[in-house]
Amino acid sequence: MIKIKLILLISILALQAAYSQSDQSIKNLTAFSKAYGYVKYFHPSDEAYQLDWDLFAIYGSKEVQNCQNDKELVFTLNKIFSPIAPSSKFVLKQDKSAYALQTISPEKTKNYKQIYWQHNGLSLGMFGNGRRELPYKSIRVNKTDNIDHSARSGNVRTSIDPKDIRGKEFKYEGWAKLKAGSVGKGYLWVLVERLNNEITFFDKTLNTPVVKDKWERFEIKGKIDSLAANLSFGCYLDGKGSLLFDHVGLLVKENGEWVNVPVKNGDFEEERISSEWKKKTSWYGQGVGYEIDLEDKEKYSGEKSVRIHHVGNLKVVEGKPLFHTKPNMGTIIDKEIVKNVCCQIPLVLYGNKKGTYPVSNRTNLSRLKKRVSGQSANPNELFARLGNVIITYNIFQHFYPYFDVIPVDWDAAFQSAIKQSYLDKNRNDHLETLERFTAKLKDGHISVRGGDHKNYIPPILWEWVENRLVITYVMDKDSHLKRGAIIEKINGVSPHDYFQATEERISAATDGWLNYVAQRKSLYGLKGSTIALQIDSTMYELTRDFTYQRVVESNDISPVKYKFYRDSSIVYLNFDLIEMDAINSLMSNLEDSKAIICDFRGHPRGTSNFLSHLVQKNENDPTCFQIPQIVYPDLENICGYQMEEWAIDFKKPYLGGKQVIFITDGRAISTAESYLSFIKGFKLGTIIGQPTAGTNGNVNRFRLPGEYHINWTGMKVLKRDGSQHHAIGVLPDVRIEKTINGIIEGRDEFLDKALELIK
Repeated sequence: MIKIKLILLISILALQAAYSQSDQSIKNLTAFSKAYGYVKYFHPSDEAYQLDWDLFAIYGSKEVQNCQNDKELVFTLNKIFSPIAPSSKFVLKQDKSAYALQTISPEKTKNYKQIYWQHNGLSLGMFGNGRRELPYKSIRVNKTDNIDHSARSGNVRTSIDPKDIRGKEFKYEGWAKLKAGSVGKGYLWVLVERLNNEITFFDKTLNTPVVKDKWERFEIKGKIDSLAANLSFGCYLDGKGSLLFDHVGLLVKENGEWVNVPVKNGDFEEERISSEWKKKTSWYGQGVGYEIDLEDKEKYSGEKSVRIHHVGNLKVVEGKPLFHTKPNMGTIIDKEIVKNVCCQIPLVLYGNKKGTYPVSNRTNLSRLKKRVSGQSANPNELFARLGNVIITYNIFQHFYPYFDVIPVDWDAAFQSAIKQSYLDKNRNDHLETLERFTAKLKDGHISVRGGDHKNYIPPILWEWVENRLVITYVMDKDSHLKRGAIIEKINGVSPHDYFQATEERISAATDGWLNYVAQRKSLYGLKGSTIALQIDSTMYELTRDFTYQRVVESNDISPVKYKFYRDSSIVYLNFDLIEMDAINSLMSNLEDSKAIICDFRGHPRGTSNFLSHLVQKNENDPTCFQIPQIVYPDLENICGYQMEEWAIDFKKPYLGGKQVIFITDGRAISTAESYLSFIKGFKLGTIIGQPTAGTNGNVNRFRLPGEYHINWTGMKVLKRDGSQHHAIGVLPDVRIEKTINGIIEGRDEFLDKALELIK
């Protein structure tokens, strides 16, 4: 008996020790995360500015997580941060003293300037959408920096017409190598599209990237869609360095055998690589800052290969202040980052053309950079996942503009994501953790892309109507399922319980946007997977074999760009489809009409000029779009806001004298809300339908190691009267709800109401 009790006691103590160690690990990672954000975004040393912060997040996680106590933690934090922030200090709370300012002051300051960060929004570590420059800027004031405006990757690609190989299994292969010293990875990829640009297949060698300086064979297998109109494939270098690519092959399976499909210049012996698409050459390269051309010194076979080489696209940025506020010399981030552990990190340093002061130990800095560069970004590995959570936490911790209206315990969300990262096993698990983590921010612009998910749906669409989940469309006209059928259970659980798992991975500011995204996302699954529905106590098993776009476009009730009603006295315009040229062609019809119905259930296509015909003079919203001006961490003491106004200039003919009705609902987000806010503010018509998504402002973007991309809102947007827009949206003058009868009858009840309201 005594022996049994002793064994139990030892077991209990072992469990307590494991739990205690786990708590210490979470504390360690929290401390590192806090320090990471403070140094990356607010400490202006040259050494920190030149660091690969993505890989440092992974490296630092690995270094601190096994610290056994606070003393070890402090030692490790000083060890990993001193090479990049030599003036930073980490101490136990009981050992803290006043920061010695003389350590950051050179003997003679005459030829030095004060260097500090200013953020007008956030651009450090962000990237644009390739179409236009974002309005956000981060600079080190009084420091001239060379900023690389290269694309994130250099890509060589070609396309063929797949008409003779539709419906067949294929194998795409090629040989590649990554030159020693490269800081990046290479990937082969394949894309299959239909005529309407619907992607029916996309894959890349994500799990087997090109990383070795020796020729290796890579392949991708798949099936070409029976209606495929285009088959594209190629190889790209993600990052800096040089990649060589050669001996491309495409094969399809016929009668159980792989048969070669000719690929023009697949061995790169015949012609140069074009820099423009649709030139006569079969292959072309793309990527600002990359040289993509033939190579005759290193090849796998024949006389030539393709070389993708990063050369950079450097632009000199003068460190001129973005706004007036500056921190004083001697301003220190002096905080207890976790219980009993404090940091002291200067916000301002002296600097000259040689660099910032004090200078790091070069040996230690070189050693650190070497260790950082060797980190694995594979999200199947724990520390890559931990690093991504740390990167994500800090971007929002210091720059998310809506913590004042979104009640979220962001530190608690961080710790939850860290704990889940220990349980995750692969890139798809990690994707869902990132989704749940960012969903708490309730930002409709937030989306997380990555992982290996292949999003296919069964041949139906569904919506919540009258608080019931109702089938709104059935692709197969011969199916026993009918439009309007009420779903009782999904895979054995209630629809509400089934949707909960999906909704917790969606960042949405309003219920309207949450429902819109969830109704689509809840259908997704792997191709060929099944979903079981119970309807009227009968079970139906459906297979996910279709893309969402294909199901939507098969609907026989297709939306139109415009339509005339009541002998052309009413003109209906669908702003989700119509473009300004088409509106201009209808201008005489609009002038002659009695009323105009404008449908904003979707995303407008560059049609803001239409509003110019609804105002009687030039109008603008001077204070609605606000970019936060940030010098201090944790969104403390925001310096002010850069105001971005949206102006609408009057144009003839004036159409505002007639009845104008605007239809909207929860899917109207961002640009659509800019239109509708202007319409509401200047009383340009009657808005009917449901509240919009409550998310506006320019999208910002960042990428995480392991090929994850996250969008988010980088500025604050208010209504014209200065009141809150986020999480409220534009409210309709007339509220409309769909009905199950309306679904069964195939009616657009929103449009019906608009027609009813026209006098």
